Amino acid sequence: GKAMEHPAIVKIARARGKTPAKVLSRWAVQQGYLYVPKSTKRARMEENADVLSWALTDREMLELDQLTSDENLQEYADLYRKCVIRDTALGPEAVPSSFTV
Repeated sequence: GKAMEHPAIVKIARARGKTPAKVLSRWAVQQGYLYVPKSTKRARMEENADVLSWALTDREMLELDQLTSDENLQEYADLYRKCVIRDTALGPEAVPSSFTV
């Protein structure tokens, strides 16, 4: 999405030789957030596991932390609910009505 094109994310990705998606995934891991990439392709699964083999600096973490707002946390929560409803056989009633992001 649009986060992948944010100048701060692109700058860090280029400096590290990683994709913006990997930078954001690593940020989530270092924040202690649950990181569950979704893929059915083996090569992509292996690529997603690479997020555990390196770390962002404190300065990079701070720069990425400053991008987090209530608005984009709400966008994340909405997207999470949409994907869980779409991807689970249990249906909408299985999706938590509230959770902490």
